Amino acid sequence: MPSFSTHTLRCAAFGLGLGLLAAQPALAAPDCGWRDPGLRAVLRPGASFEWRAGGPPERLPAAPTRIALWGDSLTSSRDFIDAALDAAGIDRAGVQPSFIQAGIQVPGLRLPLKSACATPGWQTGYAHKEMRKPSWYGKGLLGMRSGTPGDSILLDFRAPHPDARVKALDIVFEKPQADGSLMLAIAVDGGEERFVSLSRSAATRLQIIPGAPMAALRMRLVSGQLTVHGFEPVYAQAPGTILDTFSVPGGTLRAWSYVDERLVAATPDDYGLVLVQYGTNEGASPRFSRSDYLAYLRSNLGRMRKVYPQARCILIGPPDRGVPGATREAALKYAVVHSQIAAAQKQVGQEQGCGFWDWQAAMGGPGAAARWAGMQPPQMQKDLTHLTAKGYQLSGRMFGQAMLTDKH
Repeated sequence: MPSFSTHTLRCAAFGLGLGLLAAQPALAAPDCGWRDPGLRAVLRPGASFEWRAGGPPERLPAAPTRIALWGDSLTSSRDFIDAALDAAGIDRAGVQPSFIQAGIQVPGLRLPLKSACATPGWQTGYAHKEMRKPSWYGKGLLGMRSGTPGDSILLDFRAPHPDARVKALDIVFEKPQADGSLMLAIAVDGGEERFVSLSRSAATRLQIIPGAPMAALRMRLVSGQLTVHGFEPVYAQAPGTILDTFSVPGGTLRAWSYVDERLVAATPDDYGLVLVQYGTNEGASPRFSRSDYLAYLRSNLGRMRKVYPQARCILIGPPDRGVPGATREAALKYAVVHSQIAAAQKQVGQEQGCGFWDWQAAMGGPGAAARWAGMQPPQMQKDLTHLTAKGYQLSGRMFGQAMLTDKH
């Protein structure tokens, strides 16, 4: 089983500003119930739903473009990818997810939701932090586990616009034992709770079909234990583009060592484009060596390509990184490592049928981090590792123009 960490109550509103996780201003419902003022407009006392356990995933409407992004904190705020979509001429008003990570409690992660809430008993597991095998993660690389009766999750799907509604939702989950007991209570749009028994069932998918397209769903654990691996919404309005973002702050490509390929393959993705953005956290290792990184990259990228062999693939190298207060050679300590990572990604990408975009080179090469920090307004934060929101947006535009336009 995955290892999990405990978090306090987390209620989050995911806006379109800086892309940072922000606490909701009103925690009037610490049980993640329907009393939050922001939910008043969607409450329908007579709201109902049907459910079924197992069965094939709900079929998604066709979308001309289907994109998946895996990475670390540099892309988890969505500033980079949103700017890239804009540069490629993709209307963000028509962008919808087909999979939402179980990442409500993860600071710095912006989910494609208006808001979300999870009570204190939920514990978050991270695939990139795992040390034990076998371990069970889906493509979201996160899991939320609880065995505390009353623990709840509430999701508000009204994004990217307030009229967004969901006509079906699959909850991807796991029980410690397939024949173990599990009872949930679920309600949609403030309607009456219904008990959902998943005892003595080997299903790993719970399908919710509301009587009318829903804005929000609340799930409460009544008894048993479960791990939630993610949510698969089907929106009432057909998408122009499917974008699934799986970036996790602190993430590394080693997370793919702990992905259950059968679980990932069980979802009807058919991504046309997969983006893989890692390297900064790998490059921070004091024992970094290019030869070891090449072997690591071949192994973990190979696992991802085994799952998505037909998709167009682009590796996104790490941006430049500086050392605050250092001078001369010491200031380029990480910049040199990032250049080695970029070269390795370009090489392995060619081996495995992936394109490559050199973020460090696009910034101006080694030493660019300090120059970007000195711009007005600053494009790099003072740590010379993370960019500012404007820096991510500038980088995203450069990436979109270089790699996502029709000429490519």
